[in-house]
Amino acid sequence: MPKTSSPKIADIKYFYGVGRRKSATARAKYYPTTDQIEILVNKDPLAVYFEDYFAKTIQNALANIGITTGQIHLFINGGGVSGQAEAARLAISKAMLKFDENYKTILRMHGYLTTDIRKVLSKKTGLRKARKREQWSKR
Repeated sequence: MPKTSSPKIADIKYFYGVGRRKSATARAKYYPTTDQIEILVNKDPLAVYFEDYFAKTIQNALANIGITTGQIHLFINGGGVSGQAEAARLAISKAMLKFDENYKTILRMHGYLTTDIRKVLSKKTGLRKARKREQWSKR
């Protein structure tokens, strides 16, 4: 007699998106379910992983398009907190776009689909930081 088991989360269809910001990378998987929206970041709830301000950055993207149901699994590595939050927002936005193409105008209007390509400049030899120098004195 074959074993019957409940479907695992890996067996359910999901929508995938990748976001990058500074040196952070975020991968989002959106599982459309009928349950209340649940966001897990590296297997922790969103409120545990991020501070309130950065959690709102991620939640605003979902609130603007009206997503109230489903599960989102975020896998984030590298970077600092603000870079991770903005990378996660971009990853979620790309996953939502694959879920429904009608969200494109709203996401584009709020700037959630634009990748911020700015990076930190590397330090130059002879300088204190990338551009900061010793104070020049005439005498």
